[in-house]
Amino acid sequence: MTPSPLMSFLRRSLPTAVLLAGASALLLATDQAGARRSRPAVAVLKQVSTAVLDDAVTGMLEGLAEKGWRDGDTVTIRQFNAEGDMAQANAIAREITGGGFDMVLTSSTPSLQAVATANERGRVIHVFAAVADPFSAGVGLDRADPLIHPRHLLGYGSLAPVDATFGILQRVNPRVAKVGAAHNPSESNSRRFMELARASCRGRGIELLEAAVENSSGVVEAVQATIARGAEVIFIPGDTTVASVCDSVVNVAAKAGVPVFTVVPGKPDRGTLFDVGFDFREVGLLAGRLAGDLLDGRDPATVPIGETAREIPPRLTVNLVAPGIDRQTWRIPEELIAQAKVVIDSGGRRDQPEAVLTGPFDEPPAGDR
Repeated sequence: MTPSPLMSFLRRSLPTAVLLAGASALLLATDQAGARRSRPAVAVLKQVSTAVLDDAVTGMLEGLAEKGWRDGDTVTIRQFNAEGDMAQANAIAREITGGGFDMVLTSSTPSLQAVATANERGRVIHVFAAVADPFSAGVGLDRADPLIHPRHLLGYGSLAPVDATFGILQRVNPRVAKVGAAHNPSESNSRRFMELARASCRGRGIELLEAAVENSSGVVEAVQATIARGAEVIFIPGDTTVASVCDSVVNVAAKAGVPVFTVVPGKPDRGTLFDVGFDFREVGLLAGRLAGDLLDGRDPATVPIGETAREIPPRLTVNLVAPGIDRQTWRIPEELIAQAKVVIDSGGRRDQPEAVLTGPFDEPPAGDR
C-alpha cells in the first residue's frame, strides 16, 4: 500500500523533530540547573586525610569566609576525599569538572594533577594549595615566570626548606652519618624533595638510604629496611603517601630507637623529634582568600602563581620527649628551642607564637634534576 502524503511528511520530519525536542529539553534542563544554583558552587578535593591536608582545607574554608563566601549562605561548598586512591581522585575530578561546579579548591599535589587533567578545557576555576612544587607537577606552569599559567589554574606552592632542615639535624646530632627515607617516586612533589635531600646530604657528608614505595601499605616495611641498613634517623619528605602513615613510621622507628624528622609539620606531639615547614592552615588561608577574590571577579590572568615562603616564614616544632630516643645522642640546643613555635616537653605542649626560625633557607643546586 502506498503511504499517504501525510505519513511521508511525518517520516521525513521525525528526525528533525526529535533533534529539536532534544535540544529544547537540554536548554530547559540547563536553565533549570542554573535556576537551582542561585549561589556559586565550590568543590574542595583532598587526596587523603592527614594533619597537613586537613589543615589546608580548614584554612581554605576560613579564607573564603573572610571574603564573604560562607557555605549555605553565599556559596554552596561540597568536600571530597580521594582516600589516597589515585583512580578515585581522577573519577572525582571528572565529576567536579563535569558542569556542576563553578570553582574547585585542591589540597595536595595528586589532587592538583587529577583536577588539572580533567579540567584541561578550563570549565572550572581551579585554586590549589598544599603543593610543594607546582612547577614540577606537569600542569602547564613556568618556574621562570609565575604569570605564565592556564587562565583557570592558580594557587600557592609551599616548598619547605630541605637543606635548612638537614642543617638543623646536624645541630641536633653533629655525628649523624646515615639517614633513611621512604618515598613514592610517582609523586612529583616527592621527587622534588628527594632531589633536594640528595643534594643536601652530599654537601653535608651524610649517606641517604632510600627506599621507594608504591603505596602506603609498603611504607613501614621500607622504613624498617633502611633501619636494617644502618639508618640512624628517618626523614619524611613532602610525600603524601608516606605522610599519610606518619604515626606508623614514628612507632616502628621508636621501637628501634631511631628518631624521625620531617618537612611536613602535623600534630607536634605525634612523636617526631622535630619538624620544619609551614603552618598549613595559614597556607590554606592564602588559597581561600585568593579563591574569594576570584569569585568576586578578580581577573585570573593578572594573578601569578604564589610562593608560600614569600608570605609565611617556615616554622619549627620540637619534641623533647620523642619516644625511643637516646637523649645523650639526640640533643636539641637551647637556641633551637627558642626558635620553635611549639615545644613538647615533660610538661606537655608549650606554644611560643613570637618565635622565628632563622635561615638561611636557600637550597643548594640539586645537580641531578
